[in-house]
Amino acid sequence: MKRVLLTIFAAFITLAAAAQSPIVQARLEPSHDILVGQPIRMVVTVYVPNYFTGSPDFPEFEIENAIVVLPQDRPTNSNTQIGGVRYAGITETYVIYPQQAGYFHIPREQVAVPYALAPPKSTIAHVPLPTLVFHADLPAAARDLDYFLPTTALTMQQKWSSPMKNLRVGGTIERTVTVTATKMQSMLIPPLQFDAPNGIRVYPEEPIVHDQKTDRGDFVYGRRAQTAKYVVQKEGDYTLPPIELKWWNLSAHRLVTATLPAVHFTAAANTDYVTELPPESEPAPIAPIRHRSLWKQYRSRILITALSGIAGTVLLMMIWRNLPRIRRGLRARRERRQHSETTYFRNLQRACARNNASESYVWLLKWLAVTYPGVSLQQALKRADNPALTSNTNDLGESLFAQSNRDYSWNGKRFAALLREQRKHHRTHLSKHEYLGDLNPE
Repeated sequence: MKRVLLTIFAAFITLAAAAQSPIVQARLEPSHDILVGQPIRMVVTVYVPNYFTGSPDFPEFEIENAIVVLPQDRPTNSNTQIGGVRYAGITETYVIYPQQAGYFHIPREQVAVPYALAPPKSTIAHVPLPTLVFHADLPAAARDLDYFLPTTALTMQQKWSSPMKNLRVGGTIERTVTVTATKMQSMLIPPLQFDAPNGIRVYPEEPIVHDQKTDRGDFVYGRRAQTAKYVVQKEGDYTLPPIELKWWNLSAHRLVTATLPAVHFTAAANTDYVTELPPESEPAPIAPIRHRSLWKQYRSRILITALSGIAGTVLLMMIWRNLPRIRRGLRARRERRQHSETTYFRNLQRACARNNASESYVWLLKWLAVTYPGVSLQQALKRADNPALTSNTNDLGESLFAQSNRDYSWNGKRFAALLREQRKHHRTHLSKHEYLGDLNPE
């Protein structure tokens, strides 16, 4: 009878644990009335029973005809009650910019979630993102444009290198036009056309773009600066045509045109100006034509050209064949640097210095994952055998996830100092272990 009861109890515990699985929720802000080019925030929250034993691995994905800005490593922590069970939560935010009208589907990518299913044992669950679909549209007044620029405010300003006076043939003047759009990426601001009448030569330069963001990665404004040099080639009266840029006002819901007016100026003659083309030389006497074989005349050139072409083709084939491996190597190197122990510990120290408990907790989990692979937070604290570090870590967890209103005295700077001491002790222990291993080879 006791054996039957124990079996039923174990089955009940197993079913209860299975029911308390991680939950992934996602929402779009805004979810409707979306315009092309307008930023859409996809807020993703992962909930786990008990607590996280590491940082969730939010997926990277692409959407056709849209720009996806990945989370900026600034997650927020929370806790909630679901079905009478206490869940801890971590939230990340993606930003999506649709580039054309139509329907867009969020891929069913999976989030890898490490959590304590049966504390202190760590379990990793793979939970897919919810199915989300949104539609982006263009206003009827803007459907004939080559581009669409939605923003709440846009300014266009110009600056000249010198006054438009006393210009002469051969003279040069530089013009810089700057476009600033509120809450917009600079890459979405279209290029401007610098037109000029006959007699004026225009030399445009590469544009300079700049994005101003908040600490959370939201765009404050985007700015595009284009510069061109005007060279006067003939004397006369000139008019540079106006520069126009149409944009959609999100506040007024109408199409607006930003304009720089036409520019009039006069260029005088310049007797000291020398044309860039040299005068024609005297025709040389024509030598008598000698009939020679084309092969004998160009044999060396043909051979050199053929060998160069073959060598270039072989080199291009080798580069093309190894290009995926080179890209994978560079991507892996960048990933290793971004997810290295040194980078995680530096971010952890910065979060502690700002006394930011939420960020400190996330970076602590990431650092522990690479410093103590396969070890949960509680097991790592037990190995450290540092009562002060354990107490401060518990204060950090209670300040984030405790449901009571008691004020926990977690101190970021004190916590950072204890972590530096533990890291130094851990590295010294590893060095001694490696040294003894070298002295006592198996």
